[in-house]
Amino acid sequence: SPSPAAIDPERRVARPADVRAPAGRRRRPRPAHCRLRLATMVAACSLALGVAAPAVALAQPGAQPPAGDQTSSGQASSGQAPSGETSSGTSSDLPSAGQAPSGGSPSGHVQAAQPAPGLQVWTTYQGAALAWLKGQAAAYGQQFDKQVEITSMKLGDIKQRALVEADKGKAADLFVGVPHDQFSALADAGVLADMGNYATGRYLASLSAQAARAFRYQGTLYGLPLSVQGPALIVNSDLVPTVPSTYAQLKKVAASLTGGGQYGFAVDAGNFYYAYGWLRTFGGYVFGTDAQGNADPTDLGLASAGSVAGLEELKALRFQDGLLPPDSSYAALRKLFVTGKLAMIYDGPWAIPAIAQAKIPVVVAPMPPLADGTPWHGLMNVDGVLVNHYSTDRVGAANLAKWLTQVDAQAALARQAGSIPASPQALARVHSDAIIHGFGEALQDAVAIPNVPAMGTVWGPMDDALGSILASPGSDVKAILARAAATIGNP
Repeated sequence: SPSPAAIDPERRVARPADVRAPAGRRRRPRPAHCRLRLATMVAACSLALGVAAPAVALAQPGAQPPAGDQTSSGQASSGQAPSGETSSGTSSDLPSAGQAPSGGSPSGHVQAAQPAPGLQVWTTYQGAALAWLKGQAAAYGQQFDKQVEITSMKLGDIKQRALVEADKGKAADLFVGVPHDQFSALADAGVLADMGNYATGRYLASLSAQAARAFRYQGTLYGLPLSVQGPALIVNSDLVPTVPSTYAQLKKVAASLTGGGQYGFAVDAGNFYYAYGWLRTFGGYVFGTDAQGNADPTDLGLASAGSVAGLEELKALRFQDGLLPPDSSYAALRKLFVTGKLAMIYDGPWAIPAIAQAKIPVVVAPMPPLADGTPWHGLMNVDGVLVNHYSTDRVGAANLAKWLTQVDAQAALARQAGSIPASPQALARVHSDAIIHGFGEALQDAVAIPNVPAMGTVWGPMDDALGSILASPGSDVKAILARAAATIGNP
């Protein structure tokens, strides 16, 4: 991967008022807190704005897919079903509208879809991301003569209305911008369509491994990933010209810069969203997984030897190494960084607008690996597109979901709204934006927040445990984690 480049802070703007970063210890980070609204850095992108036309053209609903040639650009002419890979590298391995999904016609013949007046989309997107969505929907609608109506609303309203109205035929056909750990109630209620009927293994292979698993719940794929978000190492390039190559080197550089009110490295250590990186990288885990890769809440690993080792190391950063400031709350660390008193911080893209406003030049990079080469594993949020099981045009809705999540569309969303693509191929297309690319590289080894309801019982006890661990150099990490695990296992 190319080395991240220093960023001109003038390229970024302050985030909208509705964007909130993960808060302090008592306000556990949910995706509503910690995931970046995609409009956060819109006006600051140095790349040209505008919605790129997707490289894959889908077949007209109900039409027999012809075997026509693709254009030199890799785009099939309108009404043609693409075959294989386009010249742009976008996979057409997803069935096109009008094509029977797996489990459909045994002969493999196209099944005609019933005509529908149009599609309704409910989305959490606002600002630049909403403009991107409208542009993509207009392009899709123009190519396939289908109206797409888009309504922006809060995530809670989408979930509540979908639960109440879907089986009555009153909910939208498509839900866009839904966090991967916020859809399980919809799946349990039967609201969501099985996207495994449309997404093949080859399509999922184009995503990062964790992004591909993020919308799989109880063995079923319920959504197509669109963007990702999570913490990385943010470095003041004036203070640290070269990003440390190992975790041990990071600590050494940080120690050399710590003293007299200046600090070399810090993290909101009392917040489990960030502390998870230490727990997981040193061998711990929250929930185990079954043979299919689904989270298994009965296998709780928060008091495992690896978890203890990881949080012992986090504790050592404060007491033994003396690296963490006495006040390591998120607000305090943010103030230190934007005033040039903190050289490196483990934080997410929600921190970038304030850093840019302070004109601090930064490099964004993955947290460096351990001495034995173990890569850093932080947490990650994944936003995606889901289809209403009760939609009267479910194939059309699935086609629009595919349109929005293909490589060209993800890259366009990154350019227009500053999002981080879920597809490594799309990420490669925005490599010139070193902030987006830096976060994207950092998240290649990240772990998607477990999407099971049991994860909701973890945040509070673990934040409390971290508070106890970091309260005293004599704290018993093993005993504290054992108590937290007992609380979570017996709510």
